[in-house]
Amino acid sequence: MFEFDDMPVRYPVGEHNFRELRYGDYIYVDKTQFIGRLIRQGKFIFLSRPRRFGKSLLLSTIEYYFRGEKELFDGTWLGEHEKEWKQYPVLHFDMTVTHGETAQEMDEFLHERVSKFEKQFDVEENSHIKDIGRRYNNLIWNIYHKTGKQVVILVDEYDKGILETLDVPEEETKAMSNLLRAFYSQPKEATGAIKFCMVTGVARFGSYTLFSGPNNYLDISMNARYAGICGITHQELLRDFEEGIKEIGTRKKISRDQTIEELRIKYDSYRFSESEELVYNPFSLLCAFSEGKLDNYWIKSGISKVFIKYLTQSEFDLMELEKLWVTRERMEAKYSKEDTIPLLFQTGYLTIKDVRDDLYRLGIPNGEVRRALVDQLMPKYMGISDNEFPLYLRRLHENLKKGNVIGWIEVLQSMIATIPHQLFGQSEKDKKDIPNECRHQDISISRFERTYHIIVHMICQMIKVEAQSEVSFSGGRADMVIETKEYVYVIEFKLDGTTHEALKQIDEKGYLLQWKADHRKVYKIGIVFSSKNRNITDYDYEPKISR
Repeated sequence: MFEFDDMPVRYPVGEHNFRELRYGDYIYVDKTQFIGRLIRQGKFIFLSRPRRFGKSLLLSTIEYYFRGEKELFDGTWLGEHEKEWKQYPVLHFDMTVTHGETAQEMDEFLHERVSKFEKQFDVEENSHIKDIGRRYNNLIWNIYHKTGKQVVILVDEYDKGILETLDVPEEETKAMSNLLRAFYSQPKEATGAIKFCMVTGVARFGSYTLFSGPNNYLDISMNARYAGICGITHQELLRDFEEGIKEIGTRKKISRDQTIEELRIKYDSYRFSESEELVYNPFSLLCAFSEGKLDNYWIKSGISKVFIKYLTQSEFDLMELEKLWVTRERMEAKYSKEDTIPLLFQTGYLTIKDVRDDLYRLGIPNGEVRRALVDQLMPKYMGISDNEFPLYLRRLHENLKKGNVIGWIEVLQSMIATIPHQLFGQSEKDKKDIPNECRHQDISISRFERTYHIIVHMICQMIKVEAQSEVSFSGGRADMVIETKEYVYVIEFKLDGTTHEALKQIDEKGYLLQWKADHRKVYKIGIVFSSKNRNITDYDYEPKISR
């Protein structure tokens, strides 16, 4: 093997085979203690996590454990604590390698995989059995009788076929569901021949009746004991990625603490249970360290066109993604165009922010996801064509860059005018889900204010300017601050108020004092929104106070 003194650390970007990772001298975050807990807690396990969150590597690690490949676990928790290292036959179904867009394609794929295992374990070849469920059941029992050992079954991304048929005719959806149900119900029928069975996916287990006897499966998706089973905790970041943190900090010319804070804002804050433990998106974090820079890697790695199409055709409110209180049942529900919150939560676009009285407050996890939602969905809901939208953004950016406040606000008015009025409403379901202690405020007014604020903030994110909302100062919090190389804009929004009130608040609270010695020109801007007209109806601005 070649050796280089300047060879960087190897980060396992896209590597989900445990053996390749260990032999390839990659950095490995030891999650094997979770595996030790899992295999002793139950025979049938289910885990839901967003895509590219480490589920495949987790199943691969479990596979090599049950295959008894002890040497791969040197230096890990399992390597130190496991004493028996028995070998079992393993059936690992990776559903991500098929398009699976129709029931026929999925049926052919499953028969192909079962045929492969029949040859691998030298058991009776049953290609004459057309029912995939029966053939799969025979495979399990035949391996058990031939080897005298119970079978381990691992299914990666079980819901691939379901996610690919979200927007197809109902007949095809039903055909896919019937096929997968016939296949996935077999482990229960062959429970005596099974040592361990784990299924992972994006869609929550209880959402689809694909499994016979779902009570046989232990769903650990929101179990606090397994909050960190996928993803990277802050403790793991500091323990295992010091070199990556140092390299990014050096390139950006910022301190270690600043680098860690930027990583946290960009990739952290996924929460999957009542436990307050948060995890970073592992794919994005590894890509950032591998590339030596912060970017939106998760969304660039690919997003289902079906997902975007499904959301944009649904009754979905982009503005309800902040401070959204829901029940656990709603989070785990089956995807529907009437309520897309389950889809957004289960796919990682929303995460748990708080828990009170059996209600969960959802929100956007981090900066990367927020940017993805803005770039992918905002144009759709503003009713602006893909060709026109970049032109609006360019005009906004140019006006801010030149200090043209009037031009910036006029473009903003034009964009807000395209938003359908129903996006400013609030459903009875959302009102019901709000905790009692939060109901004292005027829901309609607070929602209007928040909606306008979110719209402007998201638009600013799309033009890649530095925009911060609710910026804290000694005298209070400014609604928004936008910064460019030459200008600083301190903005106060008023709903059904006056520009005089807005500008007066900026002065009285001392929002401009921070930039008194700044070389840039500072504007204070008051913007008035109308709850009746649902747009900007008045605005005023002034340059900063004289030095």
